[in-house]
Amino acid sequence: MMFFCSLTNLKFKHMRTRISLFCIFIIALLYGSAPAMAVNPVAGEWAFTVNQAPWEYSRGRIVIELDEEEALVGKILFDSGIEVRITRITQDEEKVIMDIYIEGYQVRTVVELKDDELKGVTETPEGNIPFSAKRYVPEE
Repeated sequence: MMFFCSLTNLKFKHMRTRISLFCIFIIALLYGSAPAMAVNPVAGEWAFTVNQAPWEYSRGRIVIELDEEEALVGKILFDSGIEVRITRITQDEEKVIMDIYIEGYQVRTVVELKDDELKGVTETPEGNIPFSAKRYVPEE
């Protein structure tokens, strides 16, 4: 009887080791297969209001994401229902530059990121307009 109990404990011990190794293998497989995306502080949604712009372009959200090559891409969702793709987003240590085309004209916004706010200027054919946006937090 004693020999049987020792043999049973040995079997359970090996089974626990195998289960533990299997779990470690699965965890390593899951974490190893997920690509590590770099975190960019500009990525996310930003709510903006530009009172000096025409009403259909004065309020909305900017959505900025990282694509497969980890380049910044985005779009602007105006509250008027208009959606515009951001044709180019560049970023250096101090500034973020976003280019869009509205009604055939290039409009460039140059901002600096401080905390959760983008502040700068929008350059339009009619002149420069102060611009600011805050990180968008959906209401629950």
